[in-house]
Amino acid sequence: MKKIIALFVVMLAFGLNANAQKRAAAVTAAPAQKSELVAKKAAYSEAAIKDVNTLAGYVKLTAEQKVNLKSVFENKHSMLAQNLSAERKAVIAQNVEARLKSTLEPEQLSKIEGNAELMKTLTH
Repeated sequence: MKKIIALFVVMLAFGLNANAQKRAAAVTAAPAQKSELVAKKAAYSEAAIKDVNTLAGYVKLTAEQKVNLKSVFENKHSMLAQNLSAERKAVIAQNVEARLKSTLEPEQLSKIEGNAELMKTLTH
């Protein structure tokens, strides 16, 4: 009985030691991935700000609308950065357009819909 318990303890010790070594290797690789992720998010944020400024140059936006639209455009740019089919990109454009329609006031929306080139720039 003592031998069985001793064998169990030894196996448990080796298992914990091996698991601890795997975690240490994963922790050292994480900072490189985090810096790459931060750089991508910064690029998406810059592109979203550019889109918001383009829209703000055409219609007057409130601060709340700017914040909401910035998050919409960040999401758009992050999704379009992936390798997607043309159908999937069309669905994303429809979603962005729907979010624009829900965020903007009717007067602003009618002015933007009159400019097809601007709408295409914002949604694609």
